[in-house]
Amino acid sequence: MSRQKGHIKKHVQHQHRHPGQTTGKEDRHPALKYLIWIPFVFALILYGNSITNNFALDDLPQIVNNKYVQQGWSGIGKLLTTNYWASANQNLGYYRPLSHITFAVENAVHGNNPHIMHLINILLYAFTGMIVFGFLSSLIRRRPVFVLVATLLFLAHPVHTEVVANIKSRDEMLSFFNSILALWLAFNYSKNKNLAALVFSWIFYFLALMSKETSMTTVIILPFMLFFFTPKKGGYIAGITLSFIAVSLLFLLLKYQLIGTLSGHPPVERNIYPYRDFAGRIPTAIYIFGIYLWKTLFPVQLLYDYSYNQIPEASWANPLVWVSLLVIFFLLYLTVKNMKRKNILSFSLVFFGATLSVGLAFVVLRGGIMAERFLYAPVLGFTLALSHYLFKLLPRDRKTKQIVYDFKPGASKLFLVLTSILILFYSVRTIARNPVWKDNYTLFSTDIGHGGHSALLLKHYGSELINKAVAETNSAKKDSLMNLGISYVEKSLQINPRFSEAYFKLGYAYYQQHDYEKSIEYYKKTNQNNSMNVSNMALAYYMKGDYGEALKLLKRALQLNPNNQTARRNLPMVEKAFKRKLQKMKEEQSDDPQHYYDLGNLFMEQGDYKNALESFDRAVQISPNYVEAIINKGNCYYMLKQYDDAINTFKEVLKIDPNSRTANKYLSHLYGLIGNSEMQIFYDNKAAGIKNK
Repeated sequence: MSRQKGHIKKHVQHQHRHPGQTTGKEDRHPALKYLIWIPFVFALILYGNSITNNFALDDLPQIVNNKYVQQGWSGIGKLLTTNYWASANQNLGYYRPLSHITFAVENAVHGNNPHIMHLINILLYAFTGMIVFGFLSSLIRRRPVFVLVATLLFLAHPVHTEVVANIKSRDEMLSFFNSILALWLAFNYSKNKNLAALVFSWIFYFLALMSKETSMTTVIILPFMLFFFTPKKGGYIAGITLSFIAVSLLFLLLKYQLIGTLSGHPPVERNIYPYRDFAGRIPTAIYIFGIYLWKTLFPVQLLYDYSYNQIPEASWANPLVWVSLLVIFFLLYLTVKNMKRKNILSFSLVFFGATLSVGLAFVVLRGGIMAERFLYAPVLGFTLALSHYLFKLLPRDRKTKQIVYDFKPGASKLFLVLTSILILFYSVRTIARNPVWKDNYTLFSTDIGHGGHSALLLKHYGSELINKAVAETNSAKKDSLMNLGISYVEKSLQINPRFSEAYFKLGYAYYQQHDYEKSIEYYKKTNQNNSMNVSNMALAYYMKGDYGEALKLLKRALQLNPNNQTARRNLPMVEKAFKRKLQKMKEEQSDDPQHYYDLGNLFMEQGDYKNALESFDRAVQISPNYVEAIINKGNCYYMLKQYDDAINTFKEVLKIDPNSRTANKYLSHLYGLIGNSEMQIFYDNKAAGIKNK
């Protein structure tokens, strides 16, 4: 009987063994303490060729052109108290100061040296590999080979190139790094009750939040981790989880106090927020989940941009939406099925789903786009699940059911082949992808091959071609590059006809070609509340010789943004040209009514309405039916508050053109000013094309 009880006791212990746990002396081998350095060295090999890269994509606005980062040490205070896009005068509700602070420190030490910054990214990624290995080794005890394979697959996965090879994405790396440290310390506290471990777990979780708000998914992963890998019960798990929720609330309170918002004010930018209809976002998010999963399984075609309209809005009529939905249900089934047994597969799927929820929420809540950086953390869940199935190929001891590292059987050889092929394939793809991030031109020219449905990518590539054309000295090459660049920007407008930045680039291109009429035509289609758009258009008017309009636009550009250095630098030049032209026209005698019309407009630009009135009157004397000059006469009377004269002048316009909407609108407004509501309604109806009774 005693033997039977002993047998039952031993069986119960085996039942409550942690997932992936094996027996044997594998974890006591003296070489195990050196295994943690393998991921470190492996990461250096993978990304070593990215050190020579320059700045690319968002490195420019977030580092090179970020005024607070460029202030070095003195800018840190501002970085701590402003939102992520404050330097670009936008507030999208993002508060991520930690990566910016590292950039500011580096700027203070070595200036804007992209190669040192890339090296720091690589080192951070290498240390991340060590942290992941250590964390998984704590969870999955006595299976260092399993942990090492999962870690190496994670590090080698090509989808990470967007994060590691793009300096700006250090926010993603710091967020993941600190989240894993926080989970590891919380797990250690559950084992040894060391209060310092718990306190430090809170600190690292807070640092993760200060890196990127998406690390809040740690609160989802934490209770599952404690459930899967510790014998702790619900009350204890809930207590630890609540402490992390309290840290989250503290962060949100701090964020709100410092930047004044939690959600921000994202611009209505169709390229980045293309999915306008909320009802369409659900099937689109499901469809994009399928793309995320495909990119994870088969990371062959990588792309830095998935904005409008690379992935068109999906509907329930799309069969791929239903395929993706079935896959989601299947993964949920696997998760629930393996939950009670505390199978590592179930935890892997929880980790994958929780961390990927951020990217899907961006689609559902804001109508945002897919981005490969959203796969950075989920890949760890994927590689754990992949390793789980790979290790199923290895033989197991009949009694203990533990893995036996015998590589004679065919299945074991298949394990070696598949694992080697995957790590090699991922590594080769990663090393090959790194140089693509060398600079903007290399990135855009490479990805345009399979990203031609994105208006933003087409504009990016066209812009780089135009920039190259401007710098080119050979006239034939210059024209070829310029024409090709213009064609790509025009293609972007075919996809998004309201793309202000594309119109801006075309305005710039034709300005460089000295076609100022066409340049102005495109600048007029840009966002006229953007100071840079207005100041560039002013320069086109200046080159055309219309100094009055150029001066007016430069003043407006400075009203929109007093820090617009382009407008401030060019204002004295335009003012000088304006005054010179005004003086010349004043001295010049002419029988051309256009001469006096233009002179009148110059006086109006200066606010000299008396002299303007004389000039317009002179134009009308020469050409009595010159409607534009008569309208401007009326405007001058209006500005001089001579309302009766203004009324009579606009009535003169109606004698020439009875249907002049401009004259009728002015008359309606003027009669309103003098309190004659009957005549105000009369002319308002005429302006609207409504017959008066």
